[in-house]
Amino acid sequence: MLNRSLAGEAVHLALTAAEWSAGLVVGLLDLPRTSGPVPPAPGIGPSAVGPAEYEAIAGHLAPLDALVDAAPAAADADGMRWRHLDETVLFSCTREVDVAFEEFTARVDIARVISMTSGYLGGRTAVAERDRAGRAVRQVERSVNRAQPAYLALSGAPLLDVCKAETIDYRPDGQVLRWRQVHSPNGSALQDDGSVSFARTDRGTTRITVRAYQCIALPALWRAVGPVLWPVVRRTLVEDAYRRSFTDTLDTIEARARGTEPSPGPARPHGVDAAGFRHFGPGR
Repeated sequence: MLNRSLAGEAVHLALTAAEWSAGLVVGLLDLPRTSGPVPPAPGIGPSAVGPAEYEAIAGHLAPLDALVDAAPAAADADGMRWRHLDETVLFSCTREVDVAFEEFTARVDIARVISMTSGYLGGRTAVAERDRAGRAVRQVERSVNRAQPAYLALSGAPLLDVCKAETIDYRPDGQVLRWRQVHSPNGSALQDDGSVSFARTDRGTTRITVRAYQCIALPALWRAVGPVLWPVVRRTLVEDAYRRSFTDTLDTIEARARGTEPSPGPARPHGVDAAGFRHFGPGR
């Protein structure tokens, strides 16, 4: 029988090559991108989510948090953890950034942290409630991300288009954004819930923790081959994709906190790419 660690490493190397090649093709073909204005509405209005639904988000996430926190951490710098429940992936990662908590939170608006996720293309947010300091504490958000990894985009995967209800808690030593999926206009996500937190460490620096609970609709090709893939291969595929995506996300948040985030490149001409945002309209 083939050694599982060797099999996993072989798959990882193959994925690295495939992702690099697919990324070049996606870039050359200019697959889903837009430089035009974001849509005039987030897909759902703040009034579409009632107070009880906002209040239930933390309770909905609590048992999922406990499950993923009990999983063993990977031997990597960001302590990544996975649990696989049928087709749903429970994931978490954490990173300590050597930036004082006050400086970190002054530079990184946690209510806008979804826009720093890997592959983010655009979206809109509508605030339902603010605190006395004018900060958003309840909001709805629609975000569109490029299908990841890149080889899924080449297999016909749609953009990840999700409308979420979100709550934000602010405390002297921590901030938490929690979200729960309300709607996916193009059916790309069956579940996309999670949280991001910034916490003051004992050293006065900042710890970022991301937890995500996702069940993403796969293109037909991957639905067909999924059942016949050896479990270690399927798991390696999933975990490799999450490792790449969330390492990029943590890197982006850290760069913003350090004030070293590169400036965006030149905007493309106004207009909508037919391969990209054709489904990202104002209607629910």
